[in-house]
Amino acid sequence: GGKSYWLRWYSIRWLIKKAKETGLKGIVAGLFCEDYPSLKDRHVTKMTTEFPDWMGKLGEDSKYGLSYRLRDDLGGGVLALRNLDDPSKYFSSEFALQAVDELTRDSKETFQFLRFRKRWPGIADTKFIAGTNPGGIGHDWVKQMWINKVFDLQEQERDQFQYVKATVLDNPHIDPSYIISLDSLPERMRRAYKDGDWDVFEGQ
Repeated sequence: GGKSYWLRWYSIRWLIKKAKETGLKGIVAGLFCEDYPSLKDRHVTKMTTEFPDWMGKLGEDSKYGLSYRLRDDLGGGVLALRNLDDPSKYFSSEFALQAVDELTRDSKETFQFLRFRKRWPGIADTKFIAGTNPGGIGHDWVKQMWINKVFDLQEQERDQFQYVKATVLDNPHIDPSYIISLDSLPERMRRAYKDGDWDVFEGQ
């Protein structure tokens, strides 16, 4: 519970921290959803109430498109808000941090394409982070890479993949009525969305 909230706030904190550590201004991070309606519902509408006015500005401009820009004294970092309906749009883009919401909604090819846009001059430790539920078109490849750690990558990359399990019960701010609604789901859905069981959709 709270994946989307964590992704956007982690991204903002990371931009501020990196600007302070490196002295670089205008670092760009990308926050991605599978399509624009999901991006709007999960993040854009939430930012208008969560992000304080003194921290920066949400808007759209010719340089960054739809994005949230931090104040200059906080490093002037940019959280670009993007959708993945056509990842090739970002062929020439660079992101110091990539945050993907609901990674299992995307194909492995989309992930591989994004990985090679993860670069920024002056920052060696660029990051990819994601939050997701079990299920979806990407269930199998996400489970293999993050939970089973079965993938065809360079040996030095293996330890960079970390999985952190968090369920709705780990979030003290979740309203009890939401947990009750999860308990009323059919067993397979309840095990996936309440318990975080990655084996329930195995082989599908």
